[in-house]
Amino acid sequence: MRDRAAIGYVLVAYTISWGCWLPLAATGRVVRVGGAATHLPGLVGPALAAAAMAVLLRRRDVGVGLGRRVLRWRIGAWWLVAVSPLGMLLAGALVAALRGNPPRLADLALINGFPGWGLAGVLLLLVVVNGFGEETGWRGFLQPRLQRRHAPLTAISLVTVVWVGWHAPLFVVLASYRGFSAGTLVGFAIGIFCGAVVLGWLWNRTGSVPAVAVWHALYNLGAATVAATGTIAAVVTSVVITQAVVLVAAELAGRGGVLTPVPAARDTDDQRTRPGVPLGGPGQAAS
Repeated sequence: MRDRAAIGYVLVAYTISWGCWLPLAATGRVVRVGGAATHLPGLVGPALAAAAMAVLLRRRDVGVGLGRRVLRWRIGAWWLVAVSPLGMLLAGALVAALRGNPPRLADLALINGFPGWGLAGVLLLLVVVNGFGEETGWRGFLQPRLQRRHAPLTAISLVTVVWVGWHAPLFVVLASYRGFSAGTLVGFAIGIFCGAVVLGWLWNRTGSVPAVAVWHALYNLGAATVAATGTIAAVVTSVVITQAVVLVAAELAGRGGVLTPVPAARDTDDQRTRPGVPLGGPGQAAS
C-alpha cells in the first residue's frame, strides 16, 4: 500500500473509530443486546475519514467523485445482488424452521448496542451505520484508490487486512466478540475476506455506495442479530463463502477479469491506468 492518501485514510479511520472504542475498552464497558448504543459512533469512522480525506487532499475531483458514488443508486438489475442477503436470510430461516427451531421475527431487531426501535428501525440504523458508515470508506474510498496501483484481488485483500484490524477494539467491547479463540479469530478474518470479495465485486460492477451499503446491512441482519444465531448465520455465511470462492476462482482462472471495474463504476479521481495498461473489459489487464 504505497498510496499516501490510502495510508492517510486508514490512519484517520482508525483514529476516529478507535477514539470511540478504546475508552470503552479501557473502562471495562461491554456492549450487549439491549445495552446502551455506546459503540455506534465508531462505526461511521470509515465514512467520516473518507470525507476528511476529500478535504485534506484539497482536490475538488476527489470530493465530487466521492459524492457521486454515495448518490449512485441507478444500477438496474444489480439491485438484485444488493438485496441478495435477504434471500440468504429467508433460506436460513426455512432451514431453521424445518429443523424445528423457527426464528422469532422480533429477534431480528435485537443486536448488540442497537436501540429497541423494532425491525424497521434497526434495519434503517444498520443501513446508516454499518452500511453507509463503513462502505463509504472501505469501498467508496479505499478500494478504488488501491486499485490504482494493484490488481482488484490484491486491492480487496489489502482492504480485508485494514477491515479486520479496524475491528480490534470491538473484540474487547462487544459481548458477541469477547472470548473469541484463536481459531474463531481466523474464521472471522476468513469471513471478512469473503465478504470483501463479494462486496468488492459488487462495487466494481456498480460503483454504488448505496448498493454495497444495503448488502452490508442485510448481511448483518442475517448474521449478527439474535435471530441469526446458529442455523441462519451458518446458512448466510456459507452462501457468502461459496460466492467468494467462485469469484476468486474465476478471477484467478482469467475468465475476462471477473473482479475488474467496469467503466460505469469508475471515476476520474480514483481509477487511472498505468502506462500501457488498459482498465477493464474482457481479456484486458487490471491496473
